[in-house]
Amino acid sequence: MSNILLLDQGARKNLQSLADLQRVMTLIERDLLQLAPRTIINEFGDQAGAFQLRETPSLELEFTRGGYQNPGQLLRSTLKRVAYSVKDEALIRKTWAVLDRASQTEPEHEEVLIEGVTEMTISAWNKEWQTTWPSKKEGQPVDAQLPGAVKIELQLEQYGKFVMVIPATGSS
Repeated sequence: MSNILLLDQGARKNLQSLADLQRVMTLIERDLLQLAPRTIINEFGDQAGAFQLRETPSLELEFTRGGYQNPGQLLRSTLKRVAYSVKDEALIRKTWAVLDRASQTEPEHEEVLIEGVTEMTISAWNKEWQTTWPSKKEGQPVDAQLPGAVKIELQLEQYGKFVMVIPATGSS
């Protein structure tokens, strides 16, 4: 009887872990399907792209998304700034209450989505897969260009490698 209870406990734990992973993948997909071509002013007063994929100091994906509901018709935007990164083997999602930031602007919400992420790679499609976005050349203004698709590869301790390719609203 105790073996059956232990097996049941293990199966329930695995099912919950898989449900958490599915929730994370759905959240990422929902965010990326709502990409919006709105540039922002960052905390340093510089214009930043509507979609940014940076490798330094660590890999981070940051973008503006639409679809932020406003059923009470409050005086606020229906756009939101979202970022994904990995820190201490945890996938983290941050959101900001405002798009254009001041030097003291902090994320309104920061949550650990899933733990056990040993590696994450992200690529954006524009005629080929790119690991940085935008591919801004010195002296050119930052624009609101969006990729045609986003590919996210997660290496998880428990399950191995997952690859998601999400179509985006950009050209190409």
